[in-house]
Amino acid sequence: MYNEAQLNQHLDEFAEMLKDTQEYKDYIHMVEVLQRNTDLYDQVMLFRKANYFLQHAPEHEDIYDRVEDLRKSNAELLDTPEVYDFLMTEWTFFHMMQSMFDRLMNEIDF
Repeated sequence: MYNEAQLNQHLDEFAEMLKDTQEYKDYIHMVEVLQRNTDLYDQVMLFRKANYFLQHAPEHEDIYDRVEDLRKSNAELLDTPEVYDFLMTEWTFFHMMQSMFDRLMNEIDF
């Protein structure tokens, strides 16, 4: 039987393992690429924030039109190669993490 301190130690080890994945390394690399251009980085962070809030809007709202409007209003930004690469590496890492969380939730009775 494990106690909370032991589980936290394993979580620390797991976090280090995640940091050693290619998905995470690619994501961090693209964050660093964007940070070289602070204006571009700031624009991407504002886009991500707006997109996040749209994705978490109340269900009764028609977010599809609003997401499409956001995408259209940021088309030039999204067509920037560094931005596109960042968003794709972010999605890849997020997808990997989501798969792990899903598996964890399926393995326990929660």
